[in-house]
Amino acid sequence: MPFRELSRDVKAPGLVGARSSLRDAFRDSGLGLRRGVVELSPASDAWARTFSVVQEALAATAPASVVAIEHIGSTSVPGLDAKPILDVGIAVRSGTELASLDDWLIGLGMLLRGDATDVRPDRMYGYELEPMIRLANVHVVEAGSEAFRRYLRFRDHLRANPSDRDAYAALKRALAAQHPDDRLAYIDGKADFITARRDDAS
Repeated sequence: MPFRELSRDVKAPGLVGARSSLRDAFRDSGLGLRRGVVELSPASDAWARTFSVVQEALAATAPASVVAIEHIGSTSVPGLDAKPILDVGIAVRSGTELASLDDWLIGLGMLLRGDATDVRPDRMYGYELEPMIRLANVHVVEAGSEAFRRYLRFRDHLRANPSDRDAYAALKRALAAQHPDDRLAYIDGKADFITARRDDAS
């Protein structure tokens, strides 16, 4: 799955400047959800604009091992209702120790959420400006990994297939109504839909 390689033609502001840029990016973005709550927001053009600012701030300070920063998840699909949390995929060169990004991302104000589990395939960080109000999830994976390709395949499939995008939105709304306080049940309920579309697109 092709992706846009990270451009480094940005004047690095240093971590302090990047931290400020990240904070500013989420102002008036409509993003933010209390941890553990399952609640959807109507699709918003502001999400793509927010990602653009976030991507620039990350790219300006990224270690050389970072080769791509991608908008993934439901907020990356125009017209798709989503939990108002930005998902950011960071791809590193093959063989890079994922934990080597800890100092960079934590220095930008990210919270380390842990390594891959049976629910997610990546080293994950969260971004919050208020305790327990998640604004972004940052997923770090190897650029050549199946995990990264799957993120991009499902995103690109929904972008190219409005009928599946709308069916996915309907499924998510039903699951959110059934499991407003059970994030894992919400995730499990989406799994078959995601797997079928994502793997068919491979």
